[in-house]
Amino acid sequence: MKLKVLFASVLSSALLLTSCSDAWLEEVKIDQNRPSDVPMNVLLPAAQASYGLMQGDVLPRLTSIFVQQMTGNDRQSLAHNRYAQIGEGDFDSPWGLAYSGGMYDLQLIMDKATEKEAYAYRGIAKIMTAMYLGVLTDHFGDIPYSEALQGAGQLKPAYDSQADIYAAIATLLQGGVADLATPSALSPGSDDLIHGGDLSAWATTATALGARYLNHLSKTSLYNPADVIAACQAALQGNVGAGLAHESSTNQNPWHQFTVIDRDGYIVQTGTMFDMMVAANDPRESIYRGDSASGYLYLPFYGAATAELPFITEHEVLFILAEAQLASGDASGARASLEAAIQSNMDYLGVDAAASAAYIAALSATTDLELIMNEKYVAMYTHVEAWTDWRRTGFPAISAPADANLSAIPRRMPYPEGEYLYNSANVPMPLSATPDEKFGASSTYRLWWDAN
Repeated sequence: MKLKVLFASVLSSALLLTSCSDAWLEEVKIDQNRPSDVPMNVLLPAAQASYGLMQGDVLPRLTSIFVQQMTGNDRQSLAHNRYAQIGEGDFDSPWGLAYSGGMYDLQLIMDKATEKEAYAYRGIAKIMTAMYLGVLTDHFGDIPYSEALQGAGQLKPAYDSQADIYAAIATLLQGGVADLATPSALSPGSDDLIHGGDLSAWATTATALGARYLNHLSKTSLYNPADVIAACQAALQGNVGAGLAHESSTNQNPWHQFTVIDRDGYIVQTGTMFDMMVAANDPRESIYRGDSASGYLYLPFYGAATAELPFITEHEVLFILAEAQLASGDASGARASLEAAIQSNMDYLGVDAAASAAYIAALSATTDLELIMNEKYVAMYTHVEAWTDWRRTGFPAISAPADANLSAIPRRMPYPEGEYLYNSANVPMPLSATPDEKFGASSTYRLWWDAN
């Protein structure tokens, strides 16, 4: 009985103390694996790694099949050839990597950087946010932004129109460059996985991205080739090139993870693009897919475990320049830029100089949009931009397979399943939309810049 009374007395005293203060619990409440505040030099590489997975995983695998740079060979990838077994749930991953991952981290960086006058960090965060928005809007159209990235403060953000997203991209890129030029109390170093803290390289990347998104407007009344040419020329004053390097042990290239580690044999490197390359005796063919003994299952260059995942390259900017010069009426300038673009891509891949020269010499003498875009199609292998280029220009001239599940090649992606579960009132496409509508085979939900 005395023991029970003593225990009750101690318990009552403890309850009395805790009713006044819970300070004694603070150490117990702290989870070292879930810190409440994370510094910018930890947030930045996390946001960059998330971007690499968003751009380099699910989306390019599907779009490379859509534009016939690759062929689905087994399981769901085989069905993807005819646009089947692709559902809303397939897009929760890239959407989540952006909204609850990288873009949220970048917003935290911008908030912290403003408070600390760390304008270098803020500039990079703005440019990377533009990169995220660009990939998302070019796959899904209207997306949340102005009400997004507020955490628990706004769990059901409205969607912004794609035209407004493009305006936001331009503002972010311009603001990012301005921030990079402002004296900064703190600057990134090795925590910047893309440029290692080189702010000049980031400014060049922003300018090159600006050229890309101006060029995406080629089917709209807003397109001005002079603006595109100026952006390209400005970018080419620096060393254009941004990507994410990988390590073989802890951080492998996403193409390698899929084609070698996780889904060996699901995709093969055959299709319209390789037929074109074989017919043209293109020296890049074996670099892209190895030899027939491998079954063309792997990507020796872009899919090596440690291969860099390219975000934007010099050859892409040169192809954009060639297209804009042709649109402006400068055919000779377009030809020079086209040949420079092919040479830049050959150099990037390590093609022998003599083989590069022979290939360029054998090109058609007629410099038209089809030649430029067909060459860019080959050079942009594995990159989501190849799908955007086809939607803008119609080149290369490809068509849906006879057994396709849709009436035409997909021109957009359906919204993720998670959005219909948790933000359905704002999703601008009903879940009941037809497959042709969800994938843009019909015109009802085409992207803003792809409407005509």
